[in-house]
Amino acid sequence: MSGKPSVARIYSGFTKGTDSFISELEVSVTPGIPTFSVIGLCDSSIRESQGRLMSALSSAGYRMPKGHVTINISPAYMRKSGSGFDLAMAMGILFASGQIPYPSGRKVYSEGELSLDGSVKGTPGAALRLNKARSLGFTHIIIPEEERNSALCTGLSGECVTDLKQACSIFGFKGYSPEQFMLGDDLMPGSDRIDISMLKGQEKTKRALILSAAGFHNMLLLGSPGSGKTMAAGILSGILPPLDREEIGEVYAIREALDGPAAKISTERPVRCIGPDITPGKLLGSSASLTPGEMALADHGVLFADEIMEFPSGVLDLIRKPLEEGEVRLFRDGVTYTFPSRLIFVGAGNPCKCGMYYEPGSRCKCTAGIRKRYTSKLSGPFLERIDIFSEMRSIGKEDMVLMYAEGADSENPSVKEKIAKCWETQNRRYGGKLFNSNVNSANLSEAMELSKDILSYCSELASKGLFSARGYQKTLRLARTIADYEGRDDVTKEDVSEAAVFRAHEL
Repeated sequence: MSGKPSVARIYSGFTKGTDSFISELEVSVTPGIPTFSVIGLCDSSIRESQGRLMSALSSAGYRMPKGHVTINISPAYMRKSGSGFDLAMAMGILFASGQIPYPSGRKVYSEGELSLDGSVKGTPGAALRLNKARSLGFTHIIIPEEERNSALCTGLSGECVTDLKQACSIFGFKGYSPEQFMLGDDLMPGSDRIDISMLKGQEKTKRALILSAAGFHNMLLLGSPGSGKTMAAGILSGILPPLDREEIGEVYAIREALDGPAAKISTERPVRCIGPDITPGKLLGSSASLTPGEMALADHGVLFADEIMEFPSGVLDLIRKPLEEGEVRLFRDGVTYTFPSRLIFVGAGNPCKCGMYYEPGSRCKCTAGIRKRYTSKLSGPFLERIDIFSEMRSIGKEDMVLMYAEGADSENPSVKEKIAKCWETQNRRYGGKLFNSNVNSANLSEAMELSKDILSYCSELASKGLFSARGYQKTLRLARTIADYEGRDDVTKEDVSEAAVFRAHEL
């Protein structure tokens, strides 16, 4: 039954990092001198909403009621921020003052920022909030038209509006007409990625890229200037299978938390590039504003660090923990917030100061001491997080001609298909979206189906000083990926030997 309630209740949401929370707004209008008060540990962006609300209500043909207007936003113990409460506050005021019928017994959720002319804008973090609201049984979900992409990614049922008047008409003559939002099948990945067939004369690196993609392994490419390190990173992104529906939503939610409604939906895995001038805040995210950094923006994709030898060692050490745990942790007001960082890290740089260490004919002019100082920024603990090492040398004249010759067949589709099958094998083995590089198990050999002979053979290689205890585990993981990519159930000694080659380095 509709009418004028003493206290009107409506729901909205806010985000903190990648966490979303639903708030109940209680709106009361009582006789007295006109006042406006918002309580519930709200920041200035919420408290200063009175001006926006008064102008928006007037533009929509309504008025700010006379008397005391009090809005309580719960939970009162949790600090809240953002202008996304505007639409819910405006509708709550109209419910409480009787200017639109109050849907008694119904749970109404709405969000959006109001402009002075009454139009409704989307706000950052919508995908996270709507995903939370979708599962809480609201009878009405009303969101800005600008948040349609967020709704598509979450699969909720609701109604998009462009202004306050349209939102209010839902409770009048128009009625509620929810739309079931769902991603379509017309989202096609782009075709502008570099084909792996372009990588001529670098067979080891070509194999390294394939194995990196097949098992989500981190990689370090060292080579002469102009040898194709940056191009190799671009090739890696082109052989990764496209995002599935769930991953599309997760990637979009992180982008949208930073870019707001301007974020685009894409099936392509993100590729983020960082340079030596990257700051800790840009890399990991901001604790002050709880916005994601490059590691979170590269979730489900590739983070490419170019000129890695020029990075400050302190910045590189910040990468270690997120690479191992698959998440970035930010601390604010004694609370820990997490952003996902399940990615392939690719570092590229020169092997020495002059860059010619791997070139034949003694072209390198660096002494052993100079080279050691140059590469010392890559600490042992950091290098232990790298699964694959590959050297790159200058491209010969014949290979350079072949790179740009017309009529070369594309290898990406066939390689991508084999990698996709390899991923299916790993997901089936581990019972979820896990890869050989990041699966955790108390008994790794059992989880990865490794025989005692293989464990013993890998131990022999480790005892010869080829790698550490952590490197032993990394070698087994990479060997498992090699077998999976080749379509074999059992890991062989040849797989372990090949993995050991990719683990070996002179740093």
